[in-house]
Amino acid sequence: MYKLADLHCDTITTAYERGENFLENNLQIDIKRLNRYIGAIQVFAIWLCRKYHKDAFSITNKMIDFFNNEVEKNSKYIKRIDKFKDISTEKINAILSIEGGESIEDNLNNLEYFYNKGVKILTLCWNYENNIGFGAYTKSSKGLKSFGKEAIKVMNELGMIIDVSHLNEAGFWDVYKLSKKPFIATHSNAYNICKHYRNLKDEQIMAIKECNGVIGINLYPGFLTNNGIATEIDILNHIEYISNLIGYDNICLGSDFDGIENTPKNIEDVSKYKNLFSKI
Repeated sequence: MYKLADLHCDTITTAYERGENFLENNLQIDIKRLNRYIGAIQVFAIWLCRKYHKDAFSITNKMIDFFNNEVEKNSKYIKRIDKFKDISTEKINAILSIEGGESIEDNLNNLEYFYNKGVKILTLCWNYENNIGFGAYTKSSKGLKSFGKEAIKVMNELGMIIDVSHLNEAGFWDVYKLSKKPFIATHSNAYNICKHYRNLKDEQIMAIKECNGVIGINLYPGFLTNNGIATEIDILNHIEYISNLIGYDNICLGSDFDGIENTPKNIEDVSKYKNLFSKI
């Protein structure tokens, strides 16, 4: 039996939009398949595409309610984790996150609001610019905005974990300078293996280690190989490369399941991790 810790999936948003449930569905993650990994830790992210941004706060609340209802209905198998001491060795441990600062709109008080609603991780940006800073897709050389710098302070005070996946490089180094707490990259890979703007350069990888943060390995083939075709060996290549820089203790998975249509061959959904683990 293998242990599983996955820092990022988009199952909340995809299930919400498609009218699916958490117990058994046609997506890449559900409780029945996750439950084969006893004591699994799964971070469930709420991601809002641009059509939701004008009502981001309201839609995020609806998705939180959906998530909580699904967890409550299936409490025999899964529990929401708010504190480290709550982690179970017998159930699926579900941690709630938000992918993109659009959800807090222009109000720093909404960070505390969402923290109290169970959100423990915030991905500062998705691919684009928002009030916090600039996503990697923008190719901007600008760092965090004033609002973003204040958000870092508030998140540190709350104990909400900062996620730098999707953030541009200048914003990353602002987080490194400003954050007094560890920060993480929930679903990012090694730039020196796959030269994609979403991946982390060696200096960034080592900075995350320095602050005692964690990197989750993304399964999207476009972030694993330069030709966009991947197998479980390519996942292991990123793990090995990063571990040679910082060791294994600061690495886990960040699958991006239910946020990606293409997956590595033989790793089409969460049940297929056996094909990855067999290569270790």
